[in-house]
Amino acid sequence: MNGRTLIILVIALAVNLCPVAGAQRPVSGKKSGPGQNTRVQGGTSQAGQVSMKLDRGGKVTLTNRTGAIVVTGWDRDTIEAKAIDGAESVPIEVSGESSRSRIYLSVPYSARRRSGDIRLDVRLPRYADIESINSQRADIEVTGIDGAVSITSGSGDVRVSSVGSLRVNRSHGNLTIKGVKGELIARTTHGDVWAESVGGLLDLATTHGNVTVREAGGDLRVHSTTGDVQIDCAKGRAEATSSNGSITLTGVAGDVDAGTSSGNVTLTGSIRTSGRYKLKTLSGDVRMTIQPDPPGFIATLSNYSGEMETHFPLRLETPLRGGPINRRIIGRYGDGGAKITLDSFSGSVRLIKGTAASIDRCK
Repeated sequence: MNGRTLIILVIALAVNLCPVAGAQRPVSGKKSGPGQNTRVQGGTSQAGQVSMKLDRGGKVTLTNRTGAIVVTGWDRDTIEAKAIDGAESVPIEVSGESSRSRIYLSVPYSARRRSGDIRLDVRLPRYADIESINSQRADIEVTGIDGAVSITSGSGDVRVSSVGSLRVNRSHGNLTIKGVKGELIARTTHGDVWAESVGGLLDLATTHGNVTVREAGGDLRVHSTTGDVQIDCAKGRAEATSSNGSITLTGVAGDVDAGTSSGNVTLTGSIRTSGRYKLKTLSGDVRMTIQPDPPGFIATLSNYSGEMETHFPLRLETPLRGGPINRRIIGRYGDGGAKITLDSFSGSVRLIKGTAASIDRCK
């Protein structure tokens, strides 16, 4: 081997062994030791702990496929997150950049230990928008976020309180929601839905479960395929349906349209001059309780079999049709401004006077 060949080999070996100046090592799932934080696209990652800034208008996506996710808003401009399996920290993958106001935090599936599911705890600035929270088979909890929150498909209970707006889509699990300033749209296939103090549009549906709404500030649509629906104190229009369950409404300020195939339908509250109220069931009773001195209305009462009763003297606009079965009455009370339709195929139909205590309990 001559001297020129030896020099070329030495130079090639040096190029392969020496790192390029300024190059960054890829972030791996291994833990960082004390004092060995790795810079990760605008944040830091240390053995399952992340700390980074999020500017106003920032959006966050959180994923923990096999474990719970707990999100808490706080009065700081930083994100702090940690992932724990029992007493042991596990890595968190981070992508996106705070300068672009979009951050993705996830616990990789490969990080799951045999000891149990990983819990992801995240603190976010209250002004953050959460584009997606995804846990495939564990519970999700969110508290104190003024921005929009979206919880995507998966199984597990959801508990949310004090958020700006909320969208939920779960296949299995109960939904418990309180304190939504804007709109709430929620779906679950198997589970109960409970919502309280919602300021905007409210749209809830479950296939197998009950739905309860209290203190709705806007219009609402509620559906349960095989469960009961209960609505207490709503300021807007209420539309409620069920295929196999009873519907109970109290203190609805707007129009009402409620119907079920099998179950009772009950409405208690004051009616307004131009209101529209429609209650219908195929198999069950229909009962409407209103103030003793209501504005004028036109009432249409009908059923195929069952009792028919009204506490108000109605001036019939059409002759009583039918006999003991298949009866229909259309009558006017006062000026006839409001419209009331009560219909049961197999059950009683009643329009009755209530007491002040039962009518005016919603403020």
